[in-house]
Amino acid sequence: MKRLWFFVVFFYIIFIGIHHSFAQSIKREKVNQSIEWFAVNSNIKLHTRFGVAFDGQLRFAKDFQSMQHYVRAGLEVYITPNFSVVPFGYMYLWNFLYGEQPASFIADEQRFWQQVVYKQKFGRFNIQHRARLEQRFIEKTRVPNGNLVNNFYLNRIRYRFFVNYPINKVVIEEGSLFINVWNEVFYGWGNYDTFHEPDQNRLSFGLGYQLNSKTQFLAGVLYQMMIKNNGAKQENNVGILAQFMYNLDLCKKEETH
Repeated sequence: MKRLWFFVVFFYIIFIGIHHSFAQSIKREKVNQSIEWFAVNSNIKLHTRFGVAFDGQLRFAKDFQSMQHYVRAGLEVYITPNFSVVPFGYMYLWNFLYGEQPASFIADEQRFWQQVVYKQKFGRFNIQHRARLEQRFIEKTRVPNGNLVNNFYLNRIRYRFFVNYPINKVVIEEGSLFINVWNEVFYGWGNYDTFHEPDQNRLSFGLGYQLNSKTQFLAGVLYQMMIKNNGAKQENNVGILAQFMYNLDLCKKEETH
């Protein structure tokens, strides 16, 4: 029965994400673009109760035009083996003008963020729920005519449903190949936003390989639906997402001889 409920919830979330993405594209100017995203992730355990969550990405669009690059880090508190909280995190993003619907101006961004992560397992399915809250500070910059654009502030909440399923082994361990599927929905609000519905959806399907207890590789197809702040334009971006993950446990006791 638990497995049945899992499949129902899983496919419902995926269906809603896809349906919402295409339904939103009906009455607005939209473009279809290729994307190439590359990511590095690391969780560094400093103590049995806390550590550092770090990731960085290089994002490109339209045959490697710079789209967005960022670094992000946060203090992660381990409540239980399956539940963790980031009470405080910081992120810096470099944004670029790219593609067929470029922004009106270049605006780098600083963010503070918080998140909760809950892991659960159903048979061979390894599931992760992640909810993240972001406070976004868009930096002032100069538009092409030389006018200065003032800083502005936005909020955003996002939820990701993430599943790994081992193929050649019962569990994900050294030498495991696994299938990776996830869907993430975004909702933003603030004075600059005039579109008040979920404005971004990301859906990915890929393959992963667990090299050892510390190192993991992921590569797959990523679909990103992104509605611009005024709701009049939309990007449908499809391409690759390649990830390298390296985790460290600095509090692990050394074996006694």
